Amino acid sequence: MTHIGALVGLIVGVAGCGVVGYPAAVPPAHTQVFRSGTASPLPAGGDALTGLQQRPMRPPTLAPNETCSASSSADLGAVAPNYGAGVGPVYLSGQDSWYSAAEAALLMVDSKYSGPLLVRSFQLGGDGKSTVTLTDLPAPANANVTDKERRHGVSVVPAVHTTGGGLYLGAVPPTSFWRAWIGTLATDSPGCFGLQVDGDVFTEFIVFEVNPGNPPPG
Repeated sequence: MTHIGALVGLIVGVAGCGVVGYPAAVPPAHTQVFRSGTASPLPAGGDALTGLQQRPMRPPTLAPNETCSASSSADLGAVAPNYGAGVGPVYLSGQDSWYSAAEAALLMVDSKYSGPLLVRSFQLGGDGKSTVTLTDLPAPANANVTDKERRHGVSVVPAVHTTGGGLYLGAVPPTSFWRAWIGTLATDSPGCFGLQVDGDVFTEFIVFEVNPGNPPPG
């Protein structure tokens, strides 16, 4: 099986399942709650993406001699996957330990929030030049996952890829369904990374630690 084929199979398996883990996986040494911050409301009638892109990046900082404190995981209830890192309304799901090679990743959005979202990545520590790459699923795999997720109260939505590697999820009509972007996450080095998620009146931070190379065989 090719690497892409294996990833697609893993992503389809993630939909409707619990935590994906690996034997000998290295979990984060520390976890932390990163509180969301308030932000000025988006201008009425303006372009939401443009407004969110004007928000400055303001990631948390590491304490002296600290390597990484990953965001704590939350129980997402009846949806699937039913876990994710972050304080909400957006959660990073798909793995309990991350590796720099591409892995299945989901951005889960609580149904209580239906507004626009801009997701941008950052590195904590290191040289600050390493990047996070978020990639869409191939269309056939996405269709398969979409059908499976709807049976678990989740609507798979597309994202616009923005300059600098970000993702933009547009607003949707209010519904009882959660939203999810499903794809892969990779980094070009191990280390401490995070996502800054900007919504209509908030900024959320999700921090995760990345181990080197490929995950151990499952």
